[in-house]
Amino acid sequence: MHGPVLGLLLALLLGTPTNPQDQPKTRELTAQLSAPDPETRTRAACALRELGDDAAPALDALIALLSDGAPVEQSACGRRWSRWNPDNRTSPGEQAASALVAIGSRAVQPLLRTLKSPSWIARRHAAWALGALDDRRAGAPLIEVLSDHEAAVREQAAWALGALDEPAAVAALVTALKDHSPKVRSQAAWALGAIDDRRAVDALVQSLADSEGGVRAQASWALGAIGDNRALNALVPALKDPDPGVRRQAAWAIGVLSR
Repeated sequence: MHGPVLGLLLALLLGTPTNPQDQPKTRELTAQLSAPDPETRTRAACALRELGDDAAPALDALIALLSDGAPVEQSACGRRWSRWNPDNRTSPGEQAASALVAIGSRAVQPLLRTLKSPSWIARRHAAWALGALDDRRAGAPLIEVLSDHEAAVREQAAWALGALDEPAAVAALVTALKDHSPKVRSQAAWALGAIDDRRAVDALVQSLADSEGGVRAQASWALGAIGDNRALNALVPALKDPDPGVRRQAAWAIGVLSR
């Protein structure tokens, strides 16, 4: 077998980059992940994301960067790319998570280990990446993360479980509807609607009386998404909710359930 063909087969089998021209670029960008300037670290993570699977040699360095929450202007990556910050900021860790998703399934096990990191920022980024990767191995570990002591991590775990469409998470997400953080409660309601499991209906109906309008609106949407007519009578009073977002979602849900 000729050398180039053998090399290509080995690259495919071992999961190493198949484009020789990208290897020096990957090494250079990996070195920049430890630069003293957070903008340089962010730019390097963004560039590695664009390499996709060819960025696999940078996997360990990207995992290490997940805890880096240094604020950086989103323009560092040339486009808007932030999941959490409304003030046009991103971070090296956020971009590292995106690069790990672009690498694919090889990132799953390192990300699962990161769910137990002492850094809550790293745990949050890992939870998002696991949801974005849509790998069933993440289901049970993410359910455990719903009990994390940091609300931002619990919120991201709830989103990830909804993204995974994980039915085993229904009971834990129902419990999360009572979380002291309204962001966690809202994300749990969204996840239950995304999973589309009728076991959540009674708890979501109770959430229509939540003190936060955002939670009530998300619960209304979730009830419409699940499509169980038991929720119809409970949604009617929501049409007079003081929050216009709740009224809008309740009207949509009632329309769905009335078909």
